[in-house]
Amino acid sequence: MEVILVRRNHSQQRPQRQQGVALIMVLLVVALVAVVAVQLSQRLQMNVLRTMNYQQSEQAYWYWLSAEEIARQLLQMQVQDSDGVIHQGQVWSEQTEEERVYPIEGGGLVRVGITDLQGCFNLNALKAEQLSLEEFWRRKTQFRMLIAAAVPDLDNYQLDSIVESTADWLDGDEQMNSGYGAERADYESLPMPYQAANDFFVHESELRLVRNVTQPVYQALKPFVCVVPNSDKLEVNINTLTLEHGPLLHALMLGAITPDAALQAISQRPDDGYDSIDDALRNSILAQASGQQMRPNFGGVPLPQGVTVEALGGMFDDLVVKSNYFQLDTHVKYDEMMLRGQSKLYVSEDETVVLMRGVGEP
Repeated sequence: MEVILVRRNHSQQRPQRQQGVALIMVLLVVALVAVVAVQLSQRLQMNVLRTMNYQQSEQAYWYWLSAEEIARQLLQMQVQDSDGVIHQGQVWSEQTEEERVYPIEGGGLVRVGITDLQGCFNLNALKAEQLSLEEFWRRKTQFRMLIAAAVPDLDNYQLDSIVESTADWLDGDEQMNSGYGAERADYESLPMPYQAANDFFVHESELRLVRNVTQPVYQALKPFVCVVPNSDKLEVNINTLTLEHGPLLHALMLGAITPDAALQAISQRPDDGYDSIDDALRNSILAQASGQQMRPNFGGVPLPQGVTVEALGGMFDDLVVKSNYFQLDTHVKYDEMMLRGQSKLYVSEDETVVLMRGVGEP
């Protein structure tokens, strides 16, 4: 029986194995290229979206500035035509909600609203450096009476603490005005510490940082207070007070009339306002109040030595019929971009100045 031995030729199988390895390498390269291509595509899409968002944001910003420029021209024309007398019967105030909305070509809208920054209590008026002792106590008295009318459930300690702490927040030193106040050390000792500004308020929401100003207190005060940038003046336009501002007029007049009587006096105001404070005294309620003695509500806190009720000034000293400070609230919706802007303006017959711009919810 013949046996034939057959030797396997391993060299014949090597090309097949090498071809398999090469195929795997090709597939691996293709997979890597696909991954890189997907990543590049995602980055490209992200860059395109980022560019679109940037363009929409820039366009919305310029629509805001356009609305601001129109408002500046409108307000200056109004001031020039009325010799500075501002009231709610003028174009800037009497527009309906529909008239305040302006469509944008290609889709979108611009909604605007103008408010008088002299139709509220300027929180910066409590900054003491430029005030006499009598003026300073007058401001604190008015603010205290406003808080008491707006938040009637606060006790005397809470009222005095808010007033004195607000004054301390504004003044430039680290010394408390009284035992009711608060300075930097009080805020630095909080669980989430911060420092007192020791300068003007920038926005009325900053009041929320002052000691004992809780969220309910702030929300109750919000309709009555505002911030005029870098100004410690308190000149409230009686022509632009709304029906909800009875407590404010009551406080400004140092309690010479009740909040309800103040509301009634506002409701009796002519549609075109008063031409002067003397003209306002034709109102029977205000005329009667002008002959009464002021009764400031200090909550038991004595007046400082040398300061009398008479020295605090007259009940109409802080009321005017002219306004120079306004706030423009602009809501821009452009494509998928939404922008809320706030501009604070100074307007006179000679010039208009943008005092501050802010973006976000008011």
